[in-house]
Amino acid sequence: MKVILIRHGEAEPHRTDDAGRALTQHGRHQAQKTGHWLRKSLHHEGGVVCLLASPYRRARETAEVISGQWPLPVGTVEAITPDTDPRVALVAIEQASAGADIVLVVSHMPLVGALAAWLETGTVGAGRGFSLAEARVLEADMLAPGLATTVDDFIPGITDQ
Repeated sequence: MKVILIRHGEAEPHRTDDAGRALTQHGRHQAQKTGHWLRKSLHHEGGVVCLLASPYRRARETAEVISGQWPLPVGTVEAITPDTDPRVALVAIEQASAGADIVLVVSHMPLVGALAAWLETGTVGAGRGFSLAEARVLEADMLAPGLATTVDDFIPGITDQ
C-alpha cells in the first residue's frame, strides 16, 4: 500500500483563528502542481485511492485542488490537525481509508513530519520537516510503525524544475 503525506499549500498569515486560514493564490498554484505530479506519478497504479484532509480550511482547500486532478471525493478526518499525536492520527487514517490501496493525507506540520517518522522508524518525534505542498510517498505492506519506506518525494518549485 502507498501512503502519501502532503502538507497544505501556502496559507494566509497566522491570525487568531488558525483553523480558518485560507490558501493564498500561490498556495493554490502549489497545490495544483502537487496534484498534477501525483496524478502523473500514480496514473499507472491500480486500486482504490482515498483522499483525506484535516478539517482546517487550508488543508481542505489543498485537498480540493488536488482532487480536481482525478476527481476524487475528499474525506475530512478530525484527528489529523497540526498537534495531533501521530499514533492517534494513524488510527483515524486507517479507519477512514479502510480498503484503499493508495491513501493521500493532506495535513500540517508538525503532524506530517511526525507521521512520516512514526511510519518509517517506529519512533514518536518531530521527524524531518515538510515544505509547503510537499508530497512524500511511503510504501508499506501495512500501516504500522516502523514498516514504511519513503520511495518518492515532490516539492513544488524545487523538484519540478
